[in-house]
Amino acid sequence: MRKFVSERAEEIPPSGIRKFFDLALTMENVISLGVGEPDFRTPWNICESSIYSVEQGTTSYTLNRGLQPLRETLSRYLAQRYNLHYSANEEMIITTGVSEGLDIAIRAVVDPGDEVAIAQPGYVSYGPCVTLAGGKPVPGCHAMKRITSSSLRRSCRRRSAGRQKP
Repeated sequence: MRKFVSERAEEIPPSGIRKFFDLALTMENVISLGVGEPDFRTPWNICESSIYSVEQGTTSYTLNRGLQPLRETLSRYLAQRYNLHYSANEEMIITTGVSEGLDIAIRAVVDPGDEVAIAQPGYVSYGPCVTLAGGKPVPGCHAMKRITSSSLRRSCRRRSAGRQKP
């Protein structure tokens, strides 16, 4: 039989939360609060806008970075609201969800063999994304109210001679 899954992918066990969601689907009167799935119908104004887009033929793919006007609006918002300044053309992308953005970000900074500290408790996809990028997830760092480089160094112990990025 041919093997279609990489060794890296085989190393990743199914997450406990996914097993829980599968179990919840078999039960009556259970509201799932996970995986970003709302427990309400899509508001009609959003449905109507979607229908209008289909009617107008404006349903093609966007640029890989996302729509320029959206990036510019987000850049202005972050500057005004949080005094954070990012270039809409050089430092921002828009993704369809957190998993896609997380995967892109981790693959952009993790090299094969890099150790990546994973705060616990944490988002279930951190470790698998690091593994798929060729890195080594190092779980067990205790989550803090605010993670800084110095608090991260105090909380996490290096487990091998892997290199540390600045």
